[in-house]
Amino acid sequence: MSESAIISIGHDNGINGMDRIVTISNFNSYTGRYSLKKNRRPIKKKTDWYIEDNLLETIPVLALRNRGINSNDGSPVWWKNDRNLRQAIVLTMETLKAWQAFRPEKASNLMPKLEDGLPRIVLAFQRQMAKYAIETIWDIMQLKQDKYNEVLRLITKTVSEVSSYKSVDVPMLGSKIMHFLFPEFFPVWDTAWIMNECLINEPDHLGCWLPNDIQSELKYHSKAASMYSYYFALMMNDLNKTRDKEYSNIEEALIRHSGIPREVIDWHFYDISPIVYEFCLLGKHIR
Repeated sequence: MSESAIISIGHDNGINGMDRIVTISNFNSYTGRYSLKKNRRPIKKKTDWYIEDNLLETIPVLALRNRGINSNDGSPVWWKNDRNLRQAIVLTMETLKAWQAFRPEKASNLMPKLEDGLPRIVLAFQRQMAKYAIETIWDIMQLKQDKYNEVLRLITKTVSEVSSYKSVDVPMLGSKIMHFLFPEFFPVWDTAWIMNECLINEPDHLGCWLPNDIQSELKYHSKAASMYSYYFALMMNDLNKTRDKEYSNIEEALIRHSGIPREVIDWHFYDISPIVYEFCLLGKHIR
């Protein structure tokens, strides 16, 4: 293991390309492009998980975050403790209510609690992330192992804390809320598709990306933290094996497929690699 970083970006580490997640073939499989099967139903229609919706429904929230981007002395992905953050949280809650993301709880009970508690969680998360000068997923790959472990704990425990507002100990609610506010770091969790169709077919061990002691610690912390730590570490493991040119081609294909102008996405999203990962993972496993 490198002294300067957890592992070298772009090295294949002996993993066969067929086992990779972030590939153009997996992305094309998700969208139904180049399918040889007559009248094949695209995976996106099976899952009802549309790329354009994933981006478009997040943009109004990020527009609030980026209002002060030119005057912000910190990272462009960080929120200020102001009215924009509170408006963004309300907008996020209303969008998730339309998704019925609060079931089996009543939205009317959960939303006021989340609107009250989320500013503290969001500001604490970004204050701790700022210590490591992290602005994207790719920056996390440059950390030494001990610092990476701290960030892994932070991300997964944040998802767990938000998810704990519901009685069901899974990372779905926390991942969706944090994805709206920080799509640069949080891929969306879905039990039916992500866990039951995808993750059960991925390798059990992820080496330095999910060390055994950290995995044990997070299992003790909560089921939601443990589940999300694997999902996040799998993303890190796979993106680390993705060459720059390869990733750029997949990202361009995703943006083109969404129908949203590139300049709109570039202004609102500082990085969309977690979104790329989500759809490639779905494309790899769902048939």
